Amino acid sequence: MSMQYDEARMHAVRIVESLRSGVPTRLCTREMPDVRPELVSTIRNDLEAFARGQVPVGRLVWGEYGQGKSHLLTTAEHMALDMGFCVSFVSLSREVSLHSLFHFYRRVAPVLRTAHSKVPGLQWQLARRKASDLASSPIVDPERYGHRRPAVALELLLTCGGDEESYYNLYNDLMGYRLPAGEMRHIARRVGMEHLLRGLPRFKHEHAQAYFGVLADVVCWCGYKGWVILIDEVELIARLGRVSRLKAYRNLHWLLNWDDEMPYPIYVLGAAATSLQDIWYANGKGAGRRVPDQVGIPQLAQLRMGRQAAAQMREFFEFAVSDHNPTIGPVSREAVLPLLKRLVELHAQAHAWAPPTSEEWLRQVTAALPDDTKLRTYIRYLLEVLDQLRLTGKIPELAVEPISEPLADLDEPASR
Repeated sequence: MSMQYDEARMHAVRIVESLRSGVPTRLCTREMPDVRPELVSTIRNDLEAFARGQVPVGRLVWGEYGQGKSHLLTTAEHMALDMGFCVSFVSLSREVSLHSLFHFYRRVAPVLRTAHSKVPGLQWQLARRKASDLASSPIVDPERYGHRRPAVALELLLTCGGDEESYYNLYNDLMGYRLPAGEMRHIARRVGMEHLLRGLPRFKHEHAQAYFGVLADVVCWCGYKGWVILIDEVELIARLGRVSRLKAYRNLHWLLNWDDEMPYPIYVLGAAATSLQDIWYANGKGAGRRVPDQVGIPQLAQLRMGRQAAAQMREFFEFAVSDHNPTIGPVSREAVLPLLKRLVELHAQAHAWAPPTSEEWLRQVTAALPDDTKLRTYIRYLLEVLDQLRLTGKIPELAVEPISEPLADLDEPASR
């Protein structure tokens, strides 16, 4: 028997399968009721202030594994795209770390998304622009960035035009994959703009903030409201070596604008497992023999960079656990019922069947789950119940076994 899948049914299938995989999509966050409206409202208020031209102080969202941190970041991503921002979403890993701001830029810049394009980046938007259009932009301000190289690359790119090979090479430079200085000089000479490179000092990795600044300004120049950067799994910073952790915390401090001095239109929201706090403060687990970061990192900062850097790191650790940075806790059974009810409706639509949909039935089905059940467990548990009920006509007896949250362990080899 052939199965008919109209657009509405395919819509439901996509949502159900995204929830089953634990990777919420834009459709999912739009269709499913929000179980933490106060937290979403806080982020929306930040974005609304950002849209009015204020650069908000960024936030870290804390929570245990499975409590919905990644889902919240995905919700923020879709909300920001709908509001007219450009968004980059990355998860920290061995390949994506924060100890080098320039290497981190090379990860977040190429994946920048806009609301009306499935192709990441701003390549086609820039192909329609000319260098003369920069006159009213802060990009031409010679004092705005710590180094002029990315701004020069942009001006050369706009002069070359979108049909030339040089355009693509310069676009890659703007994404952090720098052209050799000789090749950039050759392009500048060919288009009669070699004066832009005259007296330009050597670019070093500590000038990475200039790339962030130029791209953020380009985002606004192209008609978007700002650049939103979402960082998942911040706790993996703790797997770096001591010196690299210091660099990463300082870079995160700058990106989050916790000094409230960010000169560029950038807003950062990060998600971190609460296990990271155990390493920071040695709360009885996770720290081992290592000096807690709250103590050791400011000491290292003072030794290498002086009192001001040490004070900045102390403020970083204090502010990171302040009320400004919310913690996601367990969701009550009553609060999660609307979401579960909607999930039943979508499952029914996706598989063309008629499961029970009453809230009383949902209470009975989930009665065996403890009060502190994580949101991800609720969703996967109910999907398994629905799958088995559809196939066998009976509600299965399921046992939920807790999955221990992976610690940001200290046994990893130190990064240099």
